[in-house]
Amino acid sequence: MKYILILYVCSFQSSMVCTDSHVVPLEFTNYKDCILQGYKSSHNTLLENYDQRIEDEKLAIKFHCKQLGEKA
Repeated sequence: MKYILILYVCSFQSSMVCTDSHVVPLEFTNYKDCILQGYKSSHNTLLENYDQRIEDEKLAIKFHCKQLGEKA
């Protein structure tokens, strides 16, 4: 099975609202490698793309590993 990692940038300011999504440009051969990369990519994405907004908008990332061929 192959998986892709999808990150969702969410604001927890008043209620959870997820506005941006990012598909990590990698394919994983197993779920474990995908999910572990999710934590690394979440950290890096927040710091590189949203650093100035994290505190003001109470940003966090939720993510999931989608099996290729799986319907959305």
